Amino acid sequence: MKLLIFTLMAALTCYGQTASTGSASTTGPCSPAVSGNNNQFTINCPGMSKQQGEQLLTIVNKIASDRLDPQLVMRKLNEIGAGVTNIQGELAVKRQQEEEADRIRRTAPVLNPTLIAQARDKVYLCIESKNLIPYKFRYYIVGSTNVVLGGLPIEMQTVYPKPSGQDWTNPLCIPKEIDLDSVREHYLRLRFYYQSLSYEELQLPGHAGKIGARYNIESNGTSFSLKLSEAPNYTDPDL
Repeated sequence: MKLLIFTLMAALTCYGQTASTGSASTTGPCSPAVSGNNNQFTINCPGMSKQQGEQLLTIVNKIASDRLDPQLVMRKLNEIGAGVTNIQGELAVKRQQEEEADRIRRTAPVLNPTLIAQARDKVYLCIESKNLIPYKFRYYIVGSTNVVLGGLPIEMQTVYPKPSGQDWTNPLCIPKEIDLDSVREHYLRLRFYYQSLSYEELQLPGHAGKIGARYNIESNGTSFSLKLSEAPNYTDPDL
């Protein structure tokens, strides 16, 4: 039995090798060729570093010395390659998720709170999120005497808005029982406070604010409506 000698030639300028009479020549990323001199087997791998060549030589010698089935080795290598590809894909997805989470943390919520009268004794606060950024809010509704008629004046409520039509949280509508007939001077004021979920941590500009608006109460004898009489602003002295 003749001993096969494996030689790796790295960083060559051509893909194939031509030997003397009785030798074979092939081309490819790694090209094997068998010469007639002592059955010498040469593998040409253009562009491969010395370290990579030594690692490949170790693998080839291991297969030869342990008499491993080359086909079985290739199947296992394919399985490992598929596993590595899956891991790389999972890492890429995780990286994208982390980048999106960081973008959300650094984006200020854009909100449009509105009062709507549904009946003589029921008013809705509807909060529309313009950019679907999670937020916290509290609010209260007062009459002309500044008496609180409804709202959440102390605790903040957290909302994770989704696109309109997919979830009840955009717009988020909260009913409040307010007898509009009993409101003196026939107007309501909304005082609305909000902040992003990352505001306390990052303290970024625009991530917390307040909105004030005034609504006139109108009635046609059978129904009530609220008409915005002052544009929402951030300078209401009562906020």
